[in-house]
Amino acid sequence: MSSGQRPGRAAVDAVVFDAGGVLLLPDGEAGRQALLRGLGHESAAADWIRAYYVANLAQEGWADNDWPRARRELAAALGVPGHQLDAAGPLIEEVISAEWLAADGAAGVLAALAAGGYQLAIVSNSTGVVQRQLEGCAICSVSGAGMTRVAAVIDSFVVGVEKPDPRIFSFALDALQAEPARCVYVGDTVRFDVTGARAAGLYPVHLDPFGLCAADGDHAHITALADLTDWLVPA
Repeated sequence: MSSGQRPGRAAVDAVVFDAGGVLLLPDGEAGRQALLRGLGHESAAADWIRAYYVANLAQEGWADNDWPRARRELAAALGVPGHQLDAAGPLIEEVISAEWLAADGAAGVLAALAAGGYQLAIVSNSTGVVQRQLEGCAICSVSGAGMTRVAAVIDSFVVGVEKPDPRIFSFALDALQAEPARCVYVGDTVRFDVTGARAAGLYPVHLDPFGLCAADGDHAHITALADLTDWLVPA
């Protein structure tokens, strides 16, 4: 954990998570195959994860959501030549819109936090599928059947509000019956997650596994989900 005075364990009642880029990651192997098949471009599955975070960081400061531009940024981070960036966009969109995979350690970290007495919830900008994806990857569920229980999975498509609008966090806070100042929110972007959580009164933590964010003095960072248990769950 870096940056800022983090709250002590006794000051935290709940941990709220983003889904994509935190608990779920795009399928790098499917992405590798898509670019090879569609463009003849070689890429490594592992590079897709870094490229995803690079593209997220590139959106900081954008006035509007421009997903075609974001997909071109991801393609550029994978080394796709400039003259193929437009053609790469739809191929990348197919991968981003498909099934995602569980991030390393995601289920274990949620289980450890729940065992440590913390309430949990999810707040994600998604398309109505995030609850099913989290359950399908055995990460968490609202019912808790066979996996860690969370108080709510808030999907922007379902509730009609998107991050960084702070109103989306109120749905999770209502389900948790928690004060925002006693909640940590873990996301993978500054624009959507840090800005939105801070505006809603939660303590934002930026998951930045490749150390790409230059705003080190502005908000807290972690490089892995396991950093949360090191902080919040006594050894």
